[in-house]
Amino acid sequence: MKNKKGVQINQMKKELAQLLETGQERTARIRVEHLIREEKTVATYDLIEIYCKFIVGRLPIIESQKTCPVDLKEAVTSVICAAPRCFDISELYDVRKQFTAKYGKDFVSAAIELHPDCGVSRMLVLFVGGSHEGLG
Repeated sequence: MKNKKGVQINQMKKELAQLLETGQERTARIRVEHLIREEKTVATYDLIEIYCKFIVGRLPIIESQKTCPVDLKEAVTSVICAAPRCFDISELYDVRKQFTAKYGKDFVSAAIELHPDCGVSRMLVLFVGGSHEGLG
């Protein structure tokens, strides 16, 4: 998916250059906003990939503890938070279901709703949108 988005972004940049060369600045401004959203999407995918690899590497720890380990909280809550916001990555819903079963609905709701001290990465919130308030 990242590669596909990368190709789209490169094509969009070429189109923007053509629009600017032909004096279509108004149209270019609108397209730049779309380009920025696509670049944020790719950055989000990169961040989610890092968190998922981190979680997979520590599955034995997750399995052995009833509560979310402090050093995994950011990764776990960020993946949970991303699930409903990155609807094109359906696997995140499965991961969210697993964490709901493991840590409970309150833990998952806090991450999705970005409650204070929920642990979600500030960077992820910037990429996917949402309130910055309450992120501890």
